[in-house]
Amino acid sequence: MLVISLYVAVQTGTNRIDQPQEQAQIQTPVGDLDDDGDDEPFDRSKCKVYYAGVLLGANVFWFHHGSRGTYLMFTDSDQLVDKAQNRGVNIWLSKSDFLNLLGSDLMQQMEPEVKEVFASRLDRANYVAVVDDSLTARASGAANDCVR
Repeated sequence: MLVISLYVAVQTGTNRIDQPQEQAQIQTPVGDLDDDGDDEPFDRSKCKVYYAGVLLGANVFWFHHGSRGTYLMFTDSDQLVDKAQNRGVNIWLSKSDFLNLLGSDLMQQMEPEVKEVFASRLDRANYVAVVDDSLTARASGAANDCVR
């Protein structure tokens, strides 16, 4: 059942071709983002990875691959994952399960610079969740911060 739910979530997220609305200035609230320090206006046609904010206590990123994009959340917090599961929100996969089910396929579709950011985020996380537009709309913090 989890695999079916995850597949539906990925299909929903990956069928999304449009990207979020433009934002006047880029502000990076998370210190460990791969940002070059420029404060240029957000240009959705050039951005291949962007930070979408914090959702359920985890950082959300949008990754471009092929002609699509996917929102992914990353965390290394067992408490955050346990809390979500206790509330009946079973969206988190261990890093190895994610790679076996989806991650490897996504990486094959990514351009090298996108793959680099994806691998970096994945290295720092024990858990990954695929989220769709309806959830990312509830993310708090700065949205559309171009990472790469």
